[in-house]
Amino acid sequence: MSFYDVMAMSFGNLWRRKLRTFLTVLGVLIGTASVVAMISLAVGMKQMMMEEYSSMGSATQIHVRSSGDMMSENGKTDVDTLLTDSNLSMFEQMEYVQSVSPSLSFDVNLEQGKYSGYATLVGVGKEVMESQKLGKGELPAAGGSSLQLLAGNTILTSFGYSLGDEYYDYYSTGELPDIDLMRQVRQVKFYDYNADNQTTDTTADVGQDTGYGDGGDASGDGAGTDADAGADEGTDTGTDAGTGADTGIGTSDVSDPEADNTVMFRVKITGILEGGPDDYSENSQNLLVDIDALKNYLIKNFGKGNVPGQPKIKGRPLKDWVYTEFVVDVDETDHVEEVTQAIQDMGFEANSNKELLESIQQSLQIVELTLGGIGMVAFLVAAIGIANTMMMSTYERTKEIGVMKVLGCNMKDIRKLFLMEAAGIGLIGGVVGLGFTFIVSAVLNSVAGSAEGINGNISVIPWWLGLTAIAFSTLMGMLAGYFPARRAMKLSPLAAIRTE
Repeated sequence: MSFYDVMAMSFGNLWRRKLRTFLTVLGVLIGTASVVAMISLAVGMKQMMMEEYSSMGSATQIHVRSSGDMMSENGKTDVDTLLTDSNLSMFEQMEYVQSVSPSLSFDVNLEQGKYSGYATLVGVGKEVMESQKLGKGELPAAGGSSLQLLAGNTILTSFGYSLGDEYYDYYSTGELPDIDLMRQVRQVKFYDYNADNQTTDTTADVGQDTGYGDGGDASGDGAGTDADAGADEGTDTGTDAGTGADTGIGTSDVSDPEADNTVMFRVKITGILEGGPDDYSENSQNLLVDIDALKNYLIKNFGKGNVPGQPKIKGRPLKDWVYTEFVVDVDETDHVEEVTQAIQDMGFEANSNKELLESIQQSLQIVELTLGGIGMVAFLVAAIGIANTMMMSTYERTKEIGVMKVLGCNMKDIRKLFLMEAAGIGLIGGVVGLGFTFIVSAVLNSVAGSAEGINGNISVIPWWLGLTAIAFSTLMGMLAGYFPARRAMKLSPLAAIRTE
């Protein structure tokens, strides 16, 4: 018999026993849906976690910082372990390194009305700035008369205020403060640590502001000439009765860690990153600024020799800038460990997300196998159902099998007939089960999407999982029907004909 004849007879036999076929297919459907649903939950969980961790930094990126001990054996500052422009060029020439991005960071306090908050002011390169996803506003321009910033999407969650002994913020009230970062934030105070780990406190101020320093009881009547704000009514208590326009700096020495120096220059938040208050990423709590613009403003307001955080050797500033961090981008994840070790051997601190991501992937693979194993139990039950159906079919059709043999039907054709019936049950059950799982997955994702704190799909059915499920259900049907088919093939023709 031709393949078409065998297939037609197989499906014809299945159609004649509709109820039995339906119940057997139902078992395969449940087994397929169980396996696919379990694995889809594991895949969805894996994707959500990987996206969350990948948003905190690429697996091919290495974060480099200066070693905590920057003193050589003779007690002098080891310039070779500082993140300077010279070392940046050295990293760029390393094997497998595609690019190196420097950053310059300062801890920041923000004030608006009764609220105060915190963030990190980070100077980054043009490529890093352009890679950010905007939720509101526009990217900062490199030039202009003011220092333009891009705010992280979670900065408002850091704002709070004190009322008596109680402190109220987003995490205690569940509500964000009514503050427009792009229009209302006018005062930025950033803290930084110099080479001796001593704090230098500097205030960057725009608009009309009443600033209060941290110093002694002396007060300065600071009706200055701030070109940006007009009347700047400063009742700065401290030692920094500074006067001057936007580019002026006070009379106190910024190299003195105990001095409180007020500097007035203009800043402007031009945009806010994409995401809600609970969507955390690498820059969600940062204020991003063009690094060249930041360096120009620091030199403009402090002078090259007095920029906070820039170390000095024998009281003299270094020729190169000293950065807070380098982000080294490697060509492939396979080379990350090698490059990281090479950087560490140079005396720098280096780390990447590669090991963390690999550990997470291994843990999630165990989850996938566990959930898949649970679903396989239902699949094995379905396979037993197919075997039972086909075995009963051979007993019921013994006389029919004998007649086929007497008429000269090939033994292999008889085996193919029963195998194809079993494979048909597996195929139909797999296809219908997969379709049912897609519906369940869509319902789960819809319900989860409306839940707070869940971003993404908790159930994901990739194309390979769907094809594998159908192929596996068909194969399981054939395996389950093998022994009944073998029995049918070995039946004696005369004994089969005499069977009632």
